[in-house]
Amino acid sequence: MPVDAHLLDSPALAPPLARLLDDPDAQPTDVAAIRLSAGAGQGLGVYRVCGHAHSRNQLLRWSTILKILPASAEHELPDDWCYSERELLAYRSGLVRELPGGLQAPRCLSLDRHERGNHHLWLEDLGPHQQRWTSEDYERAARCLGRLNGAYLAGHHFPAHRWLSRDWLARWLAATAPAISLLAQHRDHPLVRRVYPTDIAARIAMLWADRDRLLQALDRLPQTLCHHDAFRRNLVAHGDRIVALDWAFVGRGPVGAELSPLVSATLAFREIDRERRPELERIVFTSYVAGLRDAGWHGPEEQVWFGFAATSALRYGPGTVRLVLPVLLDEADRDRVLGVLGIPFDQVLDHWASVIRDDVLLHDRTQLATAWK
Repeated sequence: MPVDAHLLDSPALAPPLARLLDDPDAQPTDVAAIRLSAGAGQGLGVYRVCGHAHSRNQLLRWSTILKILPASAEHELPDDWCYSERELLAYRSGLVRELPGGLQAPRCLSLDRHERGNHHLWLEDLGPHQQRWTSEDYERAARCLGRLNGAYLAGHHFPAHRWLSRDWLARWLAATAPAISLLAQHRDHPLVRRVYPTDIAARIAMLWADRDRLLQALDRLPQTLCHHDAFRRNLVAHGDRIVALDWAFVGRGPVGAELSPLVSATLAFREIDRERRPELERIVFTSYVAGLRDAGWHGPEEQVWFGFAATSALRYGPGTVRLVLPVLLDEADRDRVLGVLGIPFDQVLDHWASVIRDDVLLHDRTQLATAWK
């Protein structure tokens, strides 16, 4: 959706500019809004709003990020996987302002609600972050996630907010149930066969049948506070800071689950070459465990591995069928995918097939971790 013109007016900009420039009398000029594209969890739109401002006898250049979030619908449950107002509440409550372990959220400049019911979340602009990360960047991010998770495992007070997500993966999978049936119905479609060849389609069916056992095993793991979507496009290495964007999924989850998007979604969005998957797994697993130890949690590494492997197999195997299948069956959905991934559709098909295969095969590797069952 285009940004409403009133959001570029001086009265709407006054609160975020006053915080950003530390000047309640700053007067904006030359204001423009540029729509940004990252992953899928962007609410109703994310924009870089920028311009100049007359402030204390100076003309200053400024920039901020505006995220437009919908009001929650009556049928939404506050602890569901995709509650519309969760990110807004995470900022308003202060939950993400003082996170343990070094992971940070962008500084919130202003929150407001439009008369149409939409929420406007104004955040600090961390600048472009399209450059490729180094191995050291992934190490730092994984260690911060480990420290965050480890703090709650080691006794840090767990927040009691009713809007935190619960049973995130189980509810994500419940939303994909109709697509699993459609996958079986369309197994002879040429594009479906290409992304889901016979052996992988059979493994997805096996995973789907095994999901309750795996989910119950994940529930028996130590539970902590998780971002649930910390992959490269939602992470910024800003100076000596690691900043996590998009807190819409934040809530309870098992140890190790944070590594699932950090590996699988990072690969799916082509932020690192697929051939480097074993290296990425090794780097982030080692660093995440080190972060857990930093925070004072000394449980078995097998639990961490199972949390990662079982979550990835379920989340990015059967769990993404509802996202992939419509694109294979309907050309109208393909432009959006091409804009996000930046490669021809023929290459998208091969990329999806390879990434899905790697995630589904993690089901076999979950059998390596049995110490706590």
